[in-house]
Amino acid sequence: MFKILPLFVLAVVVACCQALPVEPERETVAILKSEITKKNNGGYESEYEAADGTKRFEQADVVNEGTDEEALEVKGSYKYTDDQGQEVEVFYTAGKNGFVPYGTIINPEITAVAEAAKDLPKPEKKEKLGQ
Repeated sequence: MFKILPLFVLAVVVACCQALPVEPERETVAILKSEITKKNNGGYESEYEAADGTKRFEQADVVNEGTDEEALEVKGSYKYTDDQGQEVEVFYTAGKNGFVPYGTIINPEITAVAEAAKDLPKPEKKEKLGQ
C-alpha cells in the first residue's frame, strides 16, 4: 500500500499539470516613445507610444496655485486597437470637480452625467468640534 502511494501522488500531480491552461505566447511590442516632463509646481506632461498604435498623452496643470483651492487639472487621452480590430480612443478631464471621460467607447450618457455632476455644489466642510 505505502509503495503505491508515491506513484498515485505523482500521477495526480501530472494530471493536474496537464489540466492547467497554457497562455499563448504574447508578441513583444516595441515602445517608440515614453516621456515624462515634470514641472516645478507639480504639474507634468506624459506621453507614450508603442509600435502597435497604442498611444497615451496626459497633461496636468496646477490651478489656484498657492491657495487653499490649489489642485491639479488633468487632460488626457489614450488610444488602442481592440480585439475586433477597431481603433478605440478615449479623452478625459479630471480635477477637483471629478473625472469626465468621452470617446468612441464611452456611452454618451455617462459623459453627460459626469459633465453635469461636476457643476453640482460641493458640501461645505464642517468645522472641527471645539473650534
